[in-house]
Amino acid sequence: MKKHLIKKSLCQSLLSFVVLGIFLLLAVGSFDEILADLLIIVDTECLKDGNIKRTYYFSDYEEIITGKRDAYGRWQGPVKIETVYEGTGDVSTEEVTMLSGKRHGTSKTTHYNGKVVYREYNMGNYVSENKKSAHNITAYTSAFKVLNNKYPWFLLKLNALGFWDEYVEAYLDTLETVLNTFQFEDIEFDDYYQDVIDDLEWTAYDSIIGINSALRTIQGLEELKNVELRLAVIDSYRSDGKSTYNIVEATYPYYLFSINDAGVNDKDFEGFCQDLDSCLTSYGSLDQEDPFFTDSIDARMFRALEYIYETGESSLKSMSSMKNTIRFNDIKSSRRILGEVNSTLQQLILKSSPSDVVEVVGTLMLSQFGQGDIIKRSVREAYLINKGVIKLPIVTTEFLDHNSATSVTLNGYVLEDGGAAITSRGIAWANFYNPTTNDNTETSGTGTEDFSVTLTGLTEGAAYYARTYATNSAGTAYGNCISFISTSAVGIDQKDEITQDFIIYPNPVSGMAIFSFQVESFESMVLTIVNLKGQVVYQSDLNNLPPGENQIQLDLSGLENGLYNSLLTIDGKTKGACKLILAR
Repeated sequence: MKKHLIKKSLCQSLLSFVVLGIFLLLAVGSFDEILADLLIIVDTECLKDGNIKRTYYFSDYEEIITGKRDAYGRWQGPVKIETVYEGTGDVSTEEVTMLSGKRHGTSKTTHYNGKVVYREYNMGNYVSENKKSAHNITAYTSAFKVLNNKYPWFLLKLNALGFWDEYVEAYLDTLETVLNTFQFEDIEFDDYYQDVIDDLEWTAYDSIIGINSALRTIQGLEELKNVELRLAVIDSYRSDGKSTYNIVEATYPYYLFSINDAGVNDKDFEGFCQDLDSCLTSYGSLDQEDPFFTDSIDARMFRALEYIYETGESSLKSMSSMKNTIRFNDIKSSRRILGEVNSTLQQLILKSSPSDVVEVVGTLMLSQFGQGDIIKRSVREAYLINKGVIKLPIVTTEFLDHNSATSVTLNGYVLEDGGAAITSRGIAWANFYNPTTNDNTETSGTGTEDFSVTLTGLTEGAAYYARTYATNSAGTAYGNCISFISTSAVGIDQKDEITQDFIIYPNPVSGMAIFSFQVESFESMVLTIVNLKGQVVYQSDLNNLPPGENQIQLDLSGLENGLYNSLLTIDGKTKGACKLILAR
């Protein structure tokens, strides 16, 4: 075990972490190439029914994911995950609904031996069957118990690779045992954890450490899809001439605040965004109807970041003369970098070059990417629980209903209290992404019970964002952010809004939408989209549709934000109706 006595300068620490991440993670140009470096072959194809089929070829098994994706490339709607065992050809299948890339609702897992297991999820959090509330682990526990209780889908992956429960439990117990031989502050967890991993690589656990490196990369890349700069870039491609900076400023202002906190002012970030947009424009146009539209944006964005970093003049690169003046413990966690060097960065980076901004952007990305290490998350959570450390609560948000053109009802779920009483909870809302309690709030008591709130006084036709919050002694936590258009559901029965026979993905939609519906026999239908004034804004004859599931992909970027009614008719008779929300 190496000693934690090594000191490095601010520049060395920041650059060694961020630049390494930028070049090893982002600069390769695509997610698939990153995985190829880890000896994981990836094959992605668009099926005739409009589903995306993504296959990961490992040395010991294959994982096949089939389903639809939302406007940001995240799995959305019914998804099938098949695990094919090498040699035997045995297949285990999970069928689950995804929402923004997270398991949400009932998951049905059929094991290769015929055993069927049902589980319930709430925005990626495993909860008890038929309930919205999770198991709140507060007593002494093990990392394996946390993994099994909170991430059963990940344990299934390990099982598929031949790492059965007994082996995984022994590995996690070893991790905990070695960690517990050291005395360190909570903030040093990442350092010591990595040291233990480094030492165990030379033991019988080297195989699970190696495969987890691949699994955490796959999951980490999925987590990266939620980075707000990426969302803004995709929005910019779909907007009518809006720049990335304009979209960040209007829709993702709290991302801009985090950039400010790292020492980059608005003007310099705007300059970086202009360079980014120029690079993306130089790569040529993209077809929004291409099912791999977001994948192409990812590749272009990472290539542009690499170019800006290599060609931009970085003030941090010229600060080597200061390496003996500012020192602190080597930090591998991007969250700790942002927290501890914040004030120093604000003093040193008086003017941030585009290359400097890439370093800050890369740090924020790597912080998100780190959430993909499920084993590490399980070990950390068990460590904090067993030390009696109060954690932030875990909460989620769900849209319930439009009450009127100026009022909606939302559900909030406090899944875990973090080990302390929930003293305040409610919904934070605004006309921009990820609102906080500094914005508009609607409170709803205390405790961990599920709750509903009604937002009133909204502007008809306006787009809003909302998310659940809950506060305990550790601070305030926020759930997933949802968006909606404030308008009444005129002309459509609420019970017909979402059916298995007629579904729209994603919904709300910002540009490209997929209309999925079932056909009983060879039929000719008419798809019509009507605005709230009763005006037909789109109509198309769908001739000779084959029996089974059919999908139509439409570019709706030319329509104005608002609520629309989508109708499927045969000989003038309505066979399906679905509410469509367009929000950018």
